[in-house]
Amino acid sequence: MDTQITNYTLVVASLLFLTVLIAMIMIALFRQFRFKVKEYRTQLAREIELIDTERGRMYNDLHDELGNGLASIGILLQQHPTPHHSIQRKIYRQVQKLRSKIREIAYDFIPATLDNHGLNAAMIELFEEIASSHVVKIQYKIVLNDQQFSPSKAIHIYRITKEILINSLKHAHGSMIHCNIRQDPKKLIMELSDDGMGFIWKDQQVMPRGAGLSHIQSRVNILNATLDIQTAPGQGTRYIIHIPLISLMK
Repeated sequence: MDTQITNYTLVVASLLFLTVLIAMIMIALFRQFRFKVKEYRTQLAREIELIDTERGRMYNDLHDELGNGLASIGILLQQHPTPHHSIQRKIYRQVQKLRSKIREIAYDFIPATLDNHGLNAAMIELFEEIASSHVVKIQYKIVLNDQQFSPSKAIHIYRITKEILINSLKHAHGSMIHCNIRQDPKKLIMELSDDGMGFIWKDQQVMPRGAGLSHIQSRVNILNATLDIQTAPGQGTRYIIHIPLISLMK
């Protein structure tokens, strides 16, 4: 009997030891996984910030060097007429077209309004620009107190918004886009929707509609935000994003 009790005790002790050991291993693996996820997000944030920094440099190069150089050529053409005025006018018009194109490309990198006047002004300018150049009707309401927002974080909000708008314009084929961006004491809330085609969406899975959605999700992750996409074929698409204000502060 004593031998049976001893064996039973050893078995129970062994099982308890194995349970504790497995639990410790699981905890260690979980901590390692969390560390890897955090490390990945940090690396991703650095890479995206480097891309945005490079975009800023390219904006300055395009706007300041090429843009100003073409402007100087245009001035010289006007100040020094040649016997062939028709050729000169053609050259001048071509220079103006090139300046316009460079301005469009430069704006697509980082709008000067974002640096000079903040996120609120840049977002309004973005919506007004799209509304003036597309047949889709756009209704928007933006109420932000962005004085304390970090510029490196504000650009993520701008890019997320622009990517969603591009998706709607390219793929949705709808007639209306609504946008409501506001904040409460703890978070910034973004709601953008269209009345277009919609698409098949599985939660937490980016469907094959190009890289746009993955770019949106990457920036959402950097801001420790949540993204909810509500859509179905023929029912339009609605994006709801909640961003903690602490993730946006300087």
